[in-house]
Amino acid sequence: MYLQTLLTSFALFQIVSSGCSGHNHHIGPQAHYKTAITNVLIWDGKKFGRQRSTVIIIDGVIADSTPVGASVINGNGGFLIPGLIDSHVQLTDCKQLLELQKLGITTALDLGTHPYNAVAKCGEHGLTDIRGSGAAGIVREAKPGLISGYAAESLLSSLEAGEAFVASRLAEEIDHILLSLDPLGSRSNDATIKAVVNAAHKAGLQVIAQATTHASRSQAARTGVDIVTDVQFDKSIEGTVIDNSTSSNPSSSMFQSTITNMCEPFFLYGHAARSMNSTPEMSLVLAAGSSGIDKTTNSHVGEFLHEELARMVAAGFTPSQAIQAATSIPTSAFRIDDRGVIKHGMRADLVLLRADPTVDIGNLRSIVNVWVEGLSKDKLSSP
Repeated sequence: MYLQTLLTSFALFQIVSSGCSGHNHHIGPQAHYKTAITNVLIWDGKKFGRQRSTVIIIDGVIADSTPVGASVINGNGGFLIPGLIDSHVQLTDCKQLLELQKLGITTALDLGTHPYNAVAKCGEHGLTDIRGSGAAGIVREAKPGLISGYAAESLLSSLEAGEAFVASRLAEEIDHILLSLDPLGSRSNDATIKAVVNAAHKAGLQVIAQATTHASRSQAARTGVDIVTDVQFDKSIEGTVIDNSTSSNPSSSMFQSTITNMCEPFFLYGHAARSMNSTPEMSLVLAAGSSGIDKTTNSHVGEFLHEELARMVAAGFTPSQAIQAATSIPTSAFRIDDRGVIKHGMRADLVLLRADPTVDIGNLRSIVNVWVEGLSKDKLSSP
């Protein structure tokens, strides 16, 4: 259905305090190893350093050490950035993690793939790290028999159903809870949403809500949802009440593809595009997400994130802001505190580029090598 397709398209992140739960994502190698990446310009979170430096990796972690005893990789004056993070994907096959990794995406946040064990098992391969929500809870008027791709308990019509839904997701060891809100934003569903939020928070999890309309976005705000995904398509975000802690993730590449391939009215994309273009002036903090896999096009998973970053720059963001949107900002929004920056003690998810992406965001594609938890792409196992 058109609406369900749109629900994978855009995101707004409202950052609040909550703990990180879910399955163990640290799939490190068994043998001790040490690597030195030399002769590189290092991204400091805002810009590249002026002098060429060395990064030491010991057993998958960036270390404060010397190159003595390390396998040395000459970066040849290249540009070293943290591994990219796609904040909104929907995986269908573990092999897609290899595609993501080749494009420099070392962490992917899955929203909605069910059953969740299909996603969780992918991490065993040591490729791009995947975190997920499992099935979405549906808070709207709909018949269960008409909704495919969801868990049996996904239709939430009461407080008890909401609490049971969270319990089922916890049993799957998910990383966050996902809700799909009614576009009408009916207040009759508020109590159910609040029950989900309360149960999730007690377990230390954030609640993410897909909200594609002004009404559903308002509902998310009044019910305590932590993260709101999907830019509203019924009107521009301009004039919408948003607090200062909100950040945005407009996946316009996926949205435009959906409009084009499904022959939907193009004015809907106009609303979304204006929302994206207005975010720099609104001082929203933006985290980039591709919205997963578009089966109606020939694009490969991972390509959309690069397209999205290019669209961000076209909308008025600087290339440096776009890089932050795919590195440090998602880790803050999703409370993933071991990556997204290059400093001692952090997970060694790194991308070596041949050209400077702060000059041209397209240079993010000039990938020389990728390290996932310290392992370079030529040493990673295939699913």
